[in-house]
Order: sequence, then C-alpha cells, then structure tokens
Amino acid sequence: MKCSTLIVFATVFQLTCNLWGDSGPQLLVPDLEQDQGEIRQVNTTDAGNEEPLVAQKPEFSIEARKPELIADDATDKSEADKKTKKASVPEPKPFPGIAQDSKPSMKKPEPPPIPEIVDPLDKLVDEAIEVSHRRMLSTEVHTPWQIAHGILALRWEYTLYQNNEKVRALDWVATGPSFRGRPWFITTENGAKGHPFTEPYAFEGHPNQFLAFYGMAGVPLDHKFNTGEKIVTIEDMIRNAKAEVNTDEEITWTLWAFSRYLPWDTEWVSERNEEWSMEKLVRVQMQSEPTRSACGGTHGLFALASAVNCYSRDQKHLRGTWLEASMRVRQYVEYARSMQNRDGSFSSKYFEGPEYASDVNKRVSTTGHTLEFIMEALPQNRLNEPWVRSAVYRIATDLIEYKKQPLEPGGMYHAIDSLVIYRERTRPEYAQYLEELAKSKEFKEPVAADPIVGYSERFRQQNPAQHHQQPQYQQNNNQSRDYSSQARRRGLFSRFR
Repeated sequence: MKCSTLIVFATVFQLTCNLWGDSGPQLLVPDLEQDQGEIRQVNTTDAGNEEPLVAQKPEFSIEARKPELIADDATDKSEADKKTKKASVPEPKPFPGIAQDSKPSMKKPEPPPIPEIVDPLDKLVDEAIEVSHRRMLSTEVHTPWQIAHGILALRWEYTLYQNNEKVRALDWVATGPSFRGRPWFITTENGAKGHPFTEPYAFEGHPNQFLAFYGMAGVPLDHKFNTGEKIVTIEDMIRNAKAEVNTDEEITWTLWAFSRYLPWDTEWVSERNEEWSMEKLVRVQMQSEPTRSACGGTHGLFALASAVNCYSRDQKHLRGTWLEASMRVRQYVEYARSMQNRDGSFSSKYFEGPEYASDVNKRVSTTGHTLEFIMEALPQNRLNEPWVRSAVYRIATDLIEYKKQPLEPGGMYHAIDSLVIYRERTRPEYAQYLEELAKSKEFKEPVAADPIVGYSERFRQQNPAQHHQQPQYQQNNNQSRDYSSQARRRGLFSRFR
C-alpha cells in the first residue's frame, strides 16, 4: 500500500512539471538495451536557458598573463600579431656582469677622478712640462742626438715637425731615418745599435746612450726599428750591448739601459769571452770619479741609483757591491744638498764646489742634471723635503719664465726629465693616465726616408775596431787598468750576498 502511494505521487509530480514547461533535472533511467554495468546521464536543459550562477575564476590582466611557450616562426602569423606579442611579453634583462656588446670601445679613456690641485707646486710642474712641449724640433734640421734627448724627457708625448706636420717622434725614429747620409741605426753581427760617434752632438755621444733613452721612455723589448737593411728590435740592441761591453769604454749608459730592461742578477759572456754581470757593471761604474766624468758625473750616479733600485725591488737587504753603490749614491745626494743655492738651484760646478750661475742655460743644465739624479736616488718619503721642493720650483720657474728664449737641448731635456720623474713619483696614477693617453693619441703617419742599403757592412769594414773613441767619453778609472786590490776586495765581498 505504501509503495503504491509513493509511485502515484511521483507520477503526478512529473506530469505537473511537464505542464508548466520546466522539466527540471530528470532521474537517472536505466537503458535496457545497454549492458547492465553502464549508466547514461541525460541532460534535458534547453540551450537557450541561462546557466545557473556559479563562482567563476577571474581573468588575468595583460600584465599578469604568463607568456605562451609558442614558437615565433610560424609562417601563418601576420606581422601585426608578432608586434602585439612582442609588446605583451617584456624582454628579459641581461645577466649582470655580461656586456651586451663584445666589441671594444673606441672611445679614449676617461681621465681618472683627480682631486683639485691643492699643492701649487704640482700645478707649476704641469705648466712647465706643457710649455716645454711647444719647443718643437724639425726632422730636417735637428740632429739625432738632440731628438733622442727629447724622447728621454717627454717619452711618448714627444712630437716633431716633418714637412710642417706634427708626427710622433718614436714613430718617426722607427721608420729608419738618416742624418747627413748616415742612418740612425746600424746592424751588427750581434744585433743592432745606434750609430756611433761621428762628430759632437750628432749621433750617440756615449755607447748605448740611445738605448738608455728608450728604456726611460718605456719602449718595449719588441718595438721595431727599420735600419734600411732589416727590421730590428730593442732586444737586438740589448744583445749587441752585451756582446760589445768592455772596460775600455764608458759603461754608464749600458748600466742605465740594463737596469731598465734586465733583472739585477743577469749574467752573460761578451764577444771578448769576458764574463759580465749587472753586479760587475756596478763595480766598474764605482771606479769612475764623478768630477772627472761628463756632466759632472750625474749620469753615472743616476745609473748607479737605477741599478740599486732594480736590486732593491727584488731583495730586501743590500749587500756587497750593492751596499757600496747605495752608500755612494746617498753620499753624493748630500753633497748636492750641501752646495744648493738660496734660490733652489744646485751648484753650477756640480760636485766640485759651490757656485751660482746667472746664465739661464748653464743654470738649467747643471741644476736639471743634478735634480734628475736626485729624483732617481731619493726614497719616497724624502720627496717632500723643503730643499727638494725648492729645486723643483727653480727648474719649473726657469722653464716657464724663459719659454721664449733658446735653450741648449741636452741640458734642457734632462731638466724636463727631472720634472717628469717627480710627477711620476708624486702622482703615479695621473702620470700613468697621461702615458696611456699619449700612446692612444693619433698623429699623422711619418714619411719614411729612403733606406741606405749596405751601409752597415761598409761601416764595419772601414771601422773594424771603432766604437766611441772620444777621449772625454772613455771610462775614467782612478786605478790602473788591471783591477786594483780595492776592486778585488770589492769583488770578493760582493760574493757573500
């Protein structure tokens, strides 16, 4: 009875829903034609009726939408679609530390942040060096000896006039120029060298003088020079200097050059089968009396100071010959200081006694040579002593005040070199920047001279034993040619280092 009543009630309810048009969800009716295990759901909801309101997931904005991982090279996409896609997807940022462009920048290096010059002496030094740049020499007029002195002082910044055009001096020298029918360089059986002495102030006045100048300018070992017969390098000149060194000639500039290019413990055998070393060069130079040498002995003292500095950079303690050389250098520094004039200039007699030179040429030359030696000899903590600053002020002031007066090139360029060394030691970062800027500066390409083919061979045949035979440039030894007992003791003492 109860089941029959329930069936009748369900049937009446279904008919009522059909009459009103809203069938509602129907019951799950089994399909007798299918297998017993399958059940099919029938949805009778009309397509036109609205779907029930349910909670929907909100759409992402354009900014928050993830980029689609789809290839961009589809051929059926239009250019507009590609631009829209690129605009919607931001470009990834480059990884920090990786340059976007691997090509080196061609811009000139920016100057380092230099504080305002507080010390007026630094400003005066810069002005003096800048004024000296305006003293231009000409390749058609001036001698190799004069031009090489300019390279010593102004290094890579030094320029010359060639056919009324400015050229870099080192670039022009590398082309193989000649002077009065003689080349700057000649080839030898051991390498190459600067043309030996022919007349005063023409070519090298001392053996290996030009090589020492290139060492001061920082010319690298592989720098090439044209001799008219073949290309040679600084390394070829050093090899020849090792072979030709002897005690009959001045070794000052050989020691000067080697202290710039070679380690302090270098040893070799000359073409005379003599054993040589840097230490032996120092011992031979120690036998030279400064007051009897060229330019008051300042070049020999400079070479000793440079060699001691070369040794000190590698060894903590000075011993033997090196200690004696250091004591000699300090002794003559104090000699120069004791004879300094009130205006800051040094004695015009060098180390022979006090004297003041009213002639600007003589004052610039003597004070410049002495200050150049002192700049190489003094330790860093003594560069600001009042007597040193007074000498720097004197040289800088003379170069500025007499900028329109002709000055003798040799003494003037040694004076400029003293200021350049002072700037390199007191402001090393700024000096390094100026050197790099000078190397990167572009100049007009120098015109190469016609090569003099076969000159070196003819020179060797005509001068088989000639080197530098001027009496004033021979080695001045206080003792006899065979080593004295003092020299032998010095050699024995130096072995225990």
